[in-house]
Amino acid sequence: MIASSAVPPAALDLLISQGFDATSVDELATAAGISRSTFFRRFGSKENMVFADQEMIITHVQTTLAASSVDAISTLVDAAHVVFDQYTVNPEGAQLRHKLLSSVSSLRERELVSTHRYERAFYDFLSRRGLTNTASEKALCLGVSAGLVAIHNDHLRGWIKDPTSTDRGKLAHDVRLFLGRFADLLGSEGSESVTASPAPTVVVSVLDPGADEQSILQAVSAALKERG
Repeated sequence: MIASSAVPPAALDLLISQGFDATSVDELATAAGISRSTFFRRFGSKENMVFADQEMIITHVQTTLAASSVDAISTLVDAAHVVFDQYTVNPEGAQLRHKLLSSVSSLRERELVSTHRYERAFYDFLSRRGLTNTASEKALCLGVSAGLVAIHNDHLRGWIKDPTSTDRGKLAHDVRLFLGRFADLLGSEGSESVTASPAPTVVVSVLDPGADEQSILQAVSAALKERG
């Protein structure tokens, strides 16, 4: 887990109460208890400040995925926990950020970009595991990645509305339930080859047109014995 939030709650609170466009960098720097130059050095812009935690979380997710040596499903559950834990450990910041994004359309658009970055991180992980070799596998992995983000975000929204409504255990349960639907893909991790069914045995027998059923069975049986 990332040690602490990079975004000062007082700065988020100011953006909500005063308005995103109406709030100056100087005012945000004062609210955050830093100088204007430090603000620009640390964040670069007001928008970057709002998403500073997102950048750290995405990097942490990518590191978690890259370092994992366990199965794909367990790794994806762990990655979902990385994101969920970072928000739930800082309830005040999560609540303020959600409220701010709900009121500023340009921030919601950037949030959508962040969502796609999480999906891409999960897809890249599955690709490194050798699970995107065919067009069908690529499509399935895209669906898995998008579904994983959707489930996490649904739990996070529920938690923001009511912290008692969900927890990391429930999130893990739902993620595993979802990923279990793709066990044939995720369970193999590209390491198991499909065993081809043995070719059917073809028996050719020359029979009299008037042969009865018993004669046919005896002829086929004899041909099989000769082949074996």
